[in-house]
Amino acid sequence: MKRSVLRIGCAVLSLSAAAGLLASCSLLPPASPLPDSKPAQAEEAPGPAAASLDDGKLRILYSNGSNGGNTVLCGNTVLYQAASSETVYLVPDTLTGTVRYYLRQWSAPGTPTGRATALCDRSGKEILTFDRAYDAVLTGSLLVLTAPEQMAYAPCNNHAAGDCRVIDLATGEELAVPENAYGCSVAGSYLAFEVCNVPADYVPENEWGDDLTAYCAVQVQDRQGEVVYQAELSGLSSFYASSSDSSAPTDWLVVSHYNEDGTTGADSLYSTATGEELTGFQQYTGAGTVSLYNSGRYQLVDLASTEQSAVLCEFDEPVRYYLPGAAITKPDASTPEASGRYRFHDLLTGEEKELYDVGIDDATLAIYALDGTVRVFDRQTGVLLTDTAIDPVENQVRAHVYAENDWVWVAQDDNDNYVNTAIQICGPDGTHKTLDPRTLEEAYTHYYPLFSTADGLYFYGCCNGPGSSWLYDILDSDGNVVVGGLRSCSTYYADSANGLPEGVFAAVKGFESGWMDLTGQWLYAESIFASSNDEIDNGFF
Repeated sequence: MKRSVLRIGCAVLSLSAAAGLLASCSLLPPASPLPDSKPAQAEEAPGPAAASLDDGKLRILYSNGSNGGNTVLCGNTVLYQAASSETVYLVPDTLTGTVRYYLRQWSAPGTPTGRATALCDRSGKEILTFDRAYDAVLTGSLLVLTAPEQMAYAPCNNHAAGDCRVIDLATGEELAVPENAYGCSVAGSYLAFEVCNVPADYVPENEWGDDLTAYCAVQVQDRQGEVVYQAELSGLSSFYASSSDSSAPTDWLVVSHYNEDGTTGADSLYSTATGEELTGFQQYTGAGTVSLYNSGRYQLVDLASTEQSAVLCEFDEPVRYYLPGAAITKPDASTPEASGRYRFHDLLTGEEKELYDVGIDDATLAIYALDGTVRVFDRQTGVLLTDTAIDPVENQVRAHVYAENDWVWVAQDDNDNYVNTAIQICGPDGTHKTLDPRTLEEAYTHYYPLFSTADGLYFYGCCNGPGSSWLYDILDSDGNVVVGGLRSCSTYYADSANGLPEGVFAAVKGFESGWMDLTGQWLYAESIFASSNDEIDNGFF
C-alpha cells in the first residue's frame, strides 16, 4: 500500500422580533387546542423510578399513525398537538445542535400556497408567522426559509421571488436575496445562494426540464449583498457533518459542477473566509478533514487547523474516515492485496491493518481487523476508548461492526448468506460478552443493537405477533429481557436534536405510544387513537 505522509497535525443569541418585520408576515389563527394527553401512569414494574423529562429541552413525539399529528413538548410540558394535516418539526442550530424553535405548517385556504407557517419558541409562542409554506434551517442567528415544494424533484424547475428568504433573528433584519434564488447555505459570515437564471423565452427540451442545469449557478455574497464568488453550471451540496463535530468547517462550501450536457461533473470546495478553491472533493472524513482526488491520488486535507488547507497524507485508494492520528481507506475489492473491506492506517507509527468492517456514530469510530483487533476511538480527539480482540469464527467470511458511544457490537458471519455465527459485545471497561445467535433465533426473527448507557449496551429482538403484527423485547447485553411485549421500539431519537435522556426510547405498547425507560415505565405517553390512524405505518418506529 503506497502512502505519502506530508504532514501530521490536527490541531443564546437573543431574539428581537422587530415591529413590522417583513411585509408578508401576518398574524395567524392560534394553535389548535391540546388533546387529552398527559404523562402516563407508571406501570407496575420492578426497578428504579423513571428518569425525568423535565430538562427544558424541546422534543417532538412523532405521531403513531401518520407524518402529521406530532406532539411538541418542552421538558415534560406539552406545548402543542398538531392536527394530522399539519407538519411540525424542530429547528436546531446547525452550528451547535441546540434547539430553541420548532416550525409548524398547516392548511390555510386563501393563502398563496394554500398553507401557512409559524416559527415557535420554547414556550410555544409564535415568533414569526407567514401566509405561505416555508421550510426552515437555522445557522447561528440566521434563519433560512425555502419553499418546500422546491425540494421535490428539480428545485430550479419552478421557483419565484420570495421562495428563498434569510432573516437574522437577532436583529429582525431580512437580508438581501437574489430574486432568482431557490436555495441558500450559510458559510461563515457569508450567504451562498443557488440561483437559476432561466431566460424569459425558455422552452424545456422535455417534460422534466432536464436542461435547466445549464442555467443554474452558485452566488456567494456578504450580508450587504455584495457578490464575492460566482460559479456557472453549479449547485451546492452538503458536508453532511454532524453538529456534534466541533471541528467541522463552517466557512467551506461544496460546489457541485454540471457538464454542458446536463450530466453531473466534479465537486470542488470553496472557502468564504480566504477565497481558496480546491478541486476533486470526495467526501467529508471527520474531525475537520476532507478527501480530495487529484492526479490519480487521494488526498486527506485538513481544513480546520489553519486558515489555509493543508494536505496531511496521500493514498492510492479512497479515504473514508479520519480521526486525529489515523485514517481509514477503502481498497478496491478487485485488487489482489485487498484482503479486507477497509484498511486502517496509524499515521504516527505507520502501522496498517486490514479490516473486516468499520462502524461509526456521532461520537465514536470502531474497527474490527482481520488479526482480531477491536478498537473504539473518540472521533474528535483520536483517544482510544476500547482496545480488545475477537477471535474469528470458523470459516469467517465477514463481520459487521456497529458503534454505540464507547461500545461496539460485532456480528460474525461464517458464510455468504449473512447468517450470524456469533455476536460479540465489547465495552470500554474491558467488558467482553458473547451472544449465541442460535439461542436468540429461538425467540426472535431479528435482533439489532438499540443504544448504550453507562451500564452497558441494550438491543431489541422482534418476532411475529398476532396477525401480521410484530412484537418487540428490549434485552440487555446478556440477552435477558428487560422490557417485553412492545408493539414497536425505536432509537430514532438517539444522537440527534430530539435526543432523549439516557436509557429512554420511543415505544408503542398496547394502546399507548410515547417514551419509555428500561423499567418499562412511561415518561410520557398518549393514546394511539389521538392520531388519525392507529396503525404503525410510518418511518419513525
